[in-house]
Amino acid sequence: MALPLDINPILVYYIKMKNHCTLAALHLFFAIFMVHAQEPAPVYMDNPVDLVGLTLEELCAKFGLPQRVYAVRGQAPWQDDVVFVYPAIDCYIFEDHVWQVGVQAAHGVRMGDARTHIKEILGGETYDFDDGLLFKLPSGSWEMMMRVNFDAAGKARAIFIYRSDM
Repeated sequence: MALPLDINPILVYYIKMKNHCTLAALHLFFAIFMVHAQEPAPVYMDNPVDLVGLTLEELCAKFGLPQRVYAVRGQAPWQDDVVFVYPAIDCYIFEDHVWQVGVQAAHGVRMGDARTHIKEILGGETYDFDDGLLFKLPSGSWEMMMRVNFDAAGKARAIFIYRSDM
């Protein structure tokens, strides 16, 4: 037969200390989490192409913890991505590296620009499709593309830099 807690002082002390230690550990965890959450790493990019190919370790070393993480479902299971969200960029992860970057501006193109204006800025050969266009970027090791998606009014609503061989 178990004794009531108020009769066994050792058991009462153990339970109180266990609760205090658990509470202290939670406070420490949230304090560390809030420091990281309140101080997002600034994102400096000369060229978003440079981010494509980074490993998760390199990405987190460069920018710290993401502000948010979410999943994107593709048309096929192998097209599913995990997205790390940082200020002004979204890094799409395939397996263990960045394969695509969503940006607010790149190569003179900005969100909200008109389709005709973007084609003038990019010059050269662009590939048009229903709600967007593609532009081949100069790159080194692998072929890189920029995709611009447009809204119904013909304004840029999304800009992506990606490795086109994946």
